[in-house]
Amino acid sequence: MSEDIQSYIFLVIGAVCLLIASLFAGNVEWVLGTTESSYYETLAIAFILILIAGIFWVSAARSLKK
Repeated sequence: MSEDIQSYIFLVIGAVCLLIASLFAGNVEWVLGTTESSYYETLAIAFILILIAGIFWVSAARSLKK
Protein backbone atom coordinates (compact mmCIF):
# COMPACT_ATOMS: atom_id res chain seq x y z
CA MET A 1 0.00 0.00 0.00
CA SER A 2 1.43 3.37 -0.91
CA GLU A 3 2.10 5.97 1.75
CA ASP A 4 -0.45 8.42 0.30
CA ILE A 5 -3.27 5.91 0.53
CA GLN A 6 -2.23 4.99 4.06
CA SER A 7 -2.26 8.65 5.06
CA TYR A 8 -5.77 9.14 3.74
CA ILE A 9 -6.95 5.99 5.50
CA PHE A 10 -5.48 7.36 8.74
CA LEU A 11 -7.33 10.64 8.19
CA VAL A 12 -10.62 8.77 7.73
CA ILE A 13 -10.03 6.58 10.79
CA GLY A 14 -9.25 9.69 12.84
CA ALA A 15 -12.42 11.38 11.61
CA VAL A 16 -14.52 8.34 12.54
CA CYS A 17 -12.97 8.22 16.02
CA LEU A 18 -13.69 11.92 16.49
CA LEU A 19 -17.27 11.46 15.26
CA ILE A 20 -17.94 8.64 17.72
CA ALA A 21 -16.30 10.60 20.55
CA SER A 22 -18.40 13.68 19.85
CA LEU A 23 -21.56 11.56 19.74
CA PHE A 24 -20.70 10.09 23.15
CA ALA A 25 -19.70 13.39 24.72
CA GLY A 26 -22.63 15.29 23.27
CA ASN A 27 -25.28 12.85 24.43
CA VAL A 28 -24.10 11.99 27.91
CA GLU A 29 -26.46 13.42 30.52
CA TRP A 30 -26.98 13.04 34.20
CA VAL A 31 -30.58 11.79 34.22
CA LEU A 32 -32.61 9.40 36.33
CA GLY A 33 -30.99 5.98 36.17
CA THR A 34 -27.51 7.19 35.29
CA THR A 35 -24.88 5.97 37.68
CA GLU A 36 -21.87 8.07 38.53
CA SER A 37 -19.47 5.47 37.17
CA SER A 38 -21.26 5.11 33.82
CA TYR A 39 -21.34 8.89 33.37
CA TYR A 40 -17.62 9.31 33.97
CA GLU A 41 -16.72 6.17 32.00
CA THR A 42 -18.53 7.57 28.97
CA LEU A 43 -16.63 10.84 29.28
CA ALA A 44 -13.36 8.92 29.63
CA ILE A 45 -14.11 6.84 26.52
CA ALA A 46 -14.89 10.00 24.56
CA PHE A 47 -11.64 11.60 25.73
CA ILE A 48 -9.61 8.53 24.77
CA LEU A 49 -11.22 8.43 21.33
CA ILE A 50 -10.34 12.10 20.81
CA LEU A 51 -6.73 11.33 21.71
CA ILE A 52 -6.68 8.36 19.31
CA ALA A 53 -8.07 10.56 16.54
CA GLY A 54 -5.30 13.07 17.19
CA ILE A 55 -2.66 10.34 16.99
CA PHE A 56 -4.02 9.17 13.63
CA TRP A 57 -4.11 12.74 12.28
CA VAL A 58 -0.58 13.54 13.43
CA SER A 59 0.81 10.35 11.91
CA ALA A 60 -1.04 11.07 8.64
CA ALA A 61 0.29 14.63 8.55
CA ARG A 62 3.85 13.46 9.16
CA SER A 63 3.51 10.90 6.40
CA LEU A 64 2.16 13.45 3.93
CA LYS A 65 4.92 15.92 4.82
CA LYS A 66 7.64 13.56 3.58
